[in-house]
Amino acid sequence: MTTIGYFRRDGEAYVGRLATLQIDATVRLVPIDRLSARAPAFRAFVGETECGAAWRPLDPASGALLNLELDDPTWSEPVNARLMAGDEPHPLVWIRHKPDRAVEDVRPRPPT
Repeated sequence: MTTIGYFRRDGEAYVGRLATLQIDATVRLVPIDRLSARAPAFRAFVGETECGAAWRPLDPASGALLNLELDDPTWSEPVNARLMAGDEPHPLVWIRHKPDRAVEDVRPRPPT
């Protein structure tokens, strides 16, 4: 897991810096009224531009405060990360999703 930022609580919101080799941005995570149990608990903004959402984790053992998905039209895929619990500043840890191995055909191929 790679730490790509640090966040501090600001009232009910979180504010922090996301920094990677290609991204350097101040991100605000603002709480929202949830419309359903599956809806995000926070919206992510860079300036006034919405760039993602965050959900409270279903598994408290994960050690996360929030699970984030950040996206931009210029990126090949979204950034998935966890805002970790503990003392401030809270680290934002990047999560790489691995392909579902059950979908892959891993049977040995017969010699040709």
